Amino acid sequence: MPRLVQIGARRTRPPPRPGLEAYLPVSLDDARRRGWEQLDVVLVNGDAYVDHPTFGIPLIARLLASRGFKVGIVSQPRWDEASGLADFAACGRPRLFFGVSSGNMDSMVNHYTAGKKRRSSDAYTADAAPGRRPDYASAVYARKLKKLFPDVPIVLGGVEASLRRLAHYDYWSDRVRHSILVDCPADVLVYGMGEQPVLEVASRLAAGEDICGLTDVRGTAVKFRDDAEEGWRHLAGPRDREEIRLPSYEEIVADKSVYAEFSRLYHLEHNPDNARILIQQHGRELVYVNPPAPPPSTGLIDEEYELPFTRLPHPMYGEAKIPAWEQIRFSVTIMRGCAAGCSFCCITEHQGRDVVSRSEASVLREIESLRNVPGWTGVVSDIGGATANMWHMVCTDETWHARCRRASCVYPSVCEKFGTDHGPLIQLMRKARELPGVKRAFVASGIRYDVAFADEKHGDEYIRELVANHVGGHLKIAPEHISPGVVKVMKKPGKEMFVRFKELFEKYSTDAGKEQYLVPYFISGHPGCEVKDMVELSDYLAENGWRPQQVQDFTPTPMTLATDMYYSGFHPNTGKPVHIPKDADEKAMQRALLQPHLPQYRELARGARRIACAPAPPRRRVPRPGPAPAPSDSFED
Repeated sequence: MPRLVQIGARRTRPPPRPGLEAYLPVSLDDARRRGWEQLDVVLVNGDAYVDHPTFGIPLIARLLASRGFKVGIVSQPRWDEASGLADFAACGRPRLFFGVSSGNMDSMVNHYTAGKKRRSSDAYTADAAPGRRPDYASAVYARKLKKLFPDVPIVLGGVEASLRRLAHYDYWSDRVRHSILVDCPADVLVYGMGEQPVLEVASRLAAGEDICGLTDVRGTAVKFRDDAEEGWRHLAGPRDREEIRLPSYEEIVADKSVYAEFSRLYHLEHNPDNARILIQQHGRELVYVNPPAPPPSTGLIDEEYELPFTRLPHPMYGEAKIPAWEQIRFSVTIMRGCAAGCSFCCITEHQGRDVVSRSEASVLREIESLRNVPGWTGVVSDIGGATANMWHMVCTDETWHARCRRASCVYPSVCEKFGTDHGPLIQLMRKARELPGVKRAFVASGIRYDVAFADEKHGDEYIRELVANHVGGHLKIAPEHISPGVVKVMKKPGKEMFVRFKELFEKYSTDAGKEQYLVPYFISGHPGCEVKDMVELSDYLAENGWRPQQVQDFTPTPMTLATDMYYSGFHPNTGKPVHIPKDADEKAMQRALLQPHLPQYRELARGARRIACAPAPPRRRVPRPGPAPAPSDSFED
């Protein structure tokens, strides 16, 4: 009997989920099924194992594997003694080294709110279950591994290690902590995005070098034992860079003005072309920080992002939901690094000030490959990165860049040497949405409207293209504040630029026949911000009919300029005192002024206005056209 033919649209069968063999080994048995008796490298990770290029450990693991190394991943190991530490031994003893990371976030930011309350969920864990990694996870993991495998080298990496490579103020313990190298038995710390230093470390160890000799790798820090004869100089070897002695741990603990000076000094050393070697003494230990690694080439990051990722969580999690993956599963990273250097942001400290971009062809190939991922509906959730509109924007003068020590290429104004041409990005966006099977291609990453305004040739066209074709009903934007004194401390563009962008957004939304909304993000309690500044911001929100659904109280994270202000009370760049909202009552009032419409904040907001001698809040001047949309990243606080 002939098969019945269904008349109508042809339905394609969804792609099958890949099997275990498509992932990297998660146990020694898993490795042996591939014919491997021993792994070369085992990476221990504080996040669930999601085989997606936006998750750091899987990216590094895939890159090492592409170079012929046998790599395994241990995710979220149990660290209590009752477990017998069996999870740490799941992949056996590696031939070369253990790599350790807390995951995509600092474990303390992951665990605690700005009010130091324990979070009830973890977006990087199956079913958002909390408590699957310890506080200060990188150091805890390193200690457990050294206990089990005392002779195996340990290489720290990831954002937690990167931002704690020197002495630093730790908000959660409210004290200055040592470099993480002093607090745990790691042999080498890789800072920054890490692919080039990790490849060099792995290759040199595979060639027979001892871990003690790997003291000269760019983008790494090591620890030496100090002595009067400076015997450590023999291990450090000859160098082609100047060394700078930072104030010691003991000195910055004893004097907050010295801490501010320490901050000023290390924030000068971010440019790989001219950064000096940093040395900081911690008692009888020296932390020796090599200059940053050169930014990876476009060819290398093209290769990385096109490695055979499944883009899915490991099958061991079954049908469990991992919120961080749900949000980015169909996103495409086009660039890394950020040239802005905002005071409160750690992206520059970790990813670097130099923007590193993928090629147009590589990005389009990745978007085309999304059709092979289960669950694909034709919607690219984000074409972006640290700053979505800095794609292929770099210094246009190599001689200038070799000397430059600016902490920001765009503040206080966009540098004349910084290339701001949005033309290639406009073409990429158009080509992305025209690919077969692509219904929509959104831009959900943050953008810098000041950079768009600096591009006199294509900036306006970019904003029009973005608003008309790449906004999913609402666009997240981060002015952070509108008070002149506060945005100056933040190193953000002023109110005038935000108002200009808002007007263009509304104009181009109307021209496109779309009802769309800006969703602005603001920070309360930032260094330099007083109650009167928050009243000014609160009034501006009221005048424009904005009732923020998500707000952020300033959270001091290690190594940012704003955190160093918060601890020391001084602006590192000027040495002058800065107002710090540390008092619990003042912080609560500042927070309340962002959402005075909520019942729990009304009385606090009224009290704040009385303290600032401010009149009653103004009436809305701009009519609200409709209900405000719910934010897409609802798992965040």
